[in-house]
Amino acid sequence: MHLEPNQSMPSYLNFISWLKWTWLTCCVVGLAGCSLVVTGYNNAPRWLMFTWVNPHLDLNSAQEVQVLNALQAQLTWHRQTQLPDYIVWLQRMQALAKQNIQADQVCGLFEDMRDSLPPMLTQMEEPITQLAMTLTPQQLTHLKKKLDSHNQTWRRDWKLGEPQTVQWDVQAEKGLDNAERLYGKLNKQQRLLLRELAVNSGYDPDKTYQERLRQQADAVQVLQRIAMDKPDVTQARELIHAWMGRLLNTPDPAYAAYLKKRQRRNCEATAQLHNTTTPEQRTQAVKVLKGYEEDVRELIKQGS
Repeated sequence: MHLEPNQSMPSYLNFISWLKWTWLTCCVVGLAGCSLVVTGYNNAPRWLMFTWVNPHLDLNSAQEVQVLNALQAQLTWHRQTQLPDYIVWLQRMQALAKQNIQADQVCGLFEDMRDSLPPMLTQMEEPITQLAMTLTPQQLTHLKKKLDSHNQTWRRDWKLGEPQTVQWDVQAEKGLDNAERLYGKLNKQQRLLLRELAVNSGYDPDKTYQERLRQQADAVQVLQRIAMDKPDVTQARELIHAWMGRLLNTPDPAYAAYLKKRQRRNCEATAQLHNTTTPEQRTQAVKVLKGYEEDVRELIKQGS
């Protein structure tokens, strides 16, 4: 039940991640607070502006208006074009939750979810380009300091530098929290299985951290180039487009191979744990997923 930790990126792009993964993570692993997603979704533009974007980039008043309008437009587009797909995925999950499943079924579902991410990034290219063209060197320095602070927190949370057994404990604990929010309380055997799955997951927090740093450096370099060279809007958009391509597909072949293997193991682990669940746990999972489906339908209805 472990998802690969999110790679860090400039806060403006966290809106994309939030729209995509708030629902998908909720649906797949029962993340805490999903009952509040309807409210959070509707308020996302302002929440992201004042808790993420502005604190990370220290925007001026004109930039605030620009970004807030872009976030609101993205939310409207997402509600109209993406949420119907979530209903389909949730219904598939509910059907799968009632029976034993195979890793291929899990991977197939995740692949369909990931396929919807490129259009979201494409939708954001223009507003990100416009913002990037207004950023100052001081704002980029502010961003780098914020990223450094987040990296320290990430290292602490994932116990980098500590024994591997401690890191396995962190994985197992996170997996337990996620699983119990979907299935309810796990039994002793299932908890032991989660620990075993963590040991055999192949997850390497150091590799993930290095890719995190690569993405951050790439982002800052692109934004600095736009700020310093002041290209025209077409050239700036090309830089943003190429950067987003590297967000979706790492240019590091070794990390790409590692991530592919990790994703397969995640599918296998998800199926293995699910197949140990009791009828009562599966009923609870269906109930939770049905609740998410109802929330998505309400969000679509509110936008009509």
